[in-house]
Amino acid sequence: MIVCSGLRLSGRAVRLPKLLLGWLLLVPCACSGGERLVSSEGPLQPIDSTVPSGDSIPTPGPDTVTPPPPLPPTDTTAPPPSDTTAPYTPVHTGIPFGPFVYNKGESEKSLIPPSSLDSSFNALSAAAYRPVLLAQLEAARRANDRVLISLAGSSYFYTDANGFNLEVWKRRTDRFRGLDLTSYIADGTLIGNFIMDEPHDPVNWNGHVVSLADIEEMARYSKEIWPDLPTIIRGWPAQLKGHPYVYLDAAWAQYSERFGSLDEFIEKNVREAKEAGLGLVAGLNVLGGGGKDGIPGFLPKKNSMNASQLRAWGARYLSEPHICAFFIWSYRPDYMTRPDIKAALEEIGQKARSRPNKSCKR
Repeated sequence: MIVCSGLRLSGRAVRLPKLLLGWLLLVPCACSGGERLVSSEGPLQPIDSTVPSGDSIPTPGPDTVTPPPPLPPTDTTAPPPSDTTAPYTPVHTGIPFGPFVYNKGESEKSLIPPSSLDSSFNALSAAAYRPVLLAQLEAARRANDRVLISLAGSSYFYTDANGFNLEVWKRRTDRFRGLDLTSYIADGTLIGNFIMDEPHDPVNWNGHVVSLADIEEMARYSKEIWPDLPTIIRGWPAQLKGHPYVYLDAAWAQYSERFGSLDEFIEKNVREAKEAGLGLVAGLNVLGGGGKDGIPGFLPKKNSMNASQLRAWGARYLSEPHICAFFIWSYRPDYMTRPDIKAALEEIGQKARSRPNKSCKR
């Protein structure tokens, strides 16, 4: 009889070979009052059960989320190597598609690589955490995924009584100067530096807005450190009008049902992005942008997009050639694991992967 504590066979202690001992330890047995071995696999838990309403990124706080184990990549034509120390060149198909991951500012728990969250995702956007950034980028590379990183992090860190503080933003970006990101930029694993969220919204900046000159200076400063890394800001092209951009690469048009016709929304944003010489990131506010026909229960007083909306609006966005990436706001497992939503996301992911590979660099 095998007894877990002390490991005895037929009442006599024995010394077993290591391989056999390892096999025996995998066998469920009655230990410590009959406890069974329990699998660590289970449903993902929401990163933040108090995701804020609206389109803004929330201010950071303690992070208690445990990231899920990585899943194999969905692109079977380019599996990651079994030897994780060997050099690896990723194969990227289509344009980046995935969620904005709210990791409460900075954390080792950014849930990278993106395909570990859902097989439909090949990208995500998150704040960078310096101690683990290179390891996370390597994990994304070997899964053939891509990452849009906010190197300065949440606006919480560089907002004061006067609004946006450019010098603090620069100091926070400087933290990453010593990291060699060159290879991840060159092979497309690192999509870009997400320099700021919603510069036009005074709610984010203590009643002020961020000037267009400051936006271009942020982009210039980023290019001073990483010349080939695209600079991306989450603001509509119309909100960025009036400055001759040289260093800013792409604007971002995130759609909610309350903005009216999606066709008109896309056409206007594409036209104005081209006029400004900017690329354009597509976005859907899936948690709060469903309107009266959406799904209640995920945000207070706002409905999330239903599966039909996701399919139709995602397909329309992905029919626009000027789009260089497609992100949804934001990641919530309890929404994204609904069977209808999961199926719709998989369809969008397939369409995104069928697109020609495209950089957001101007």
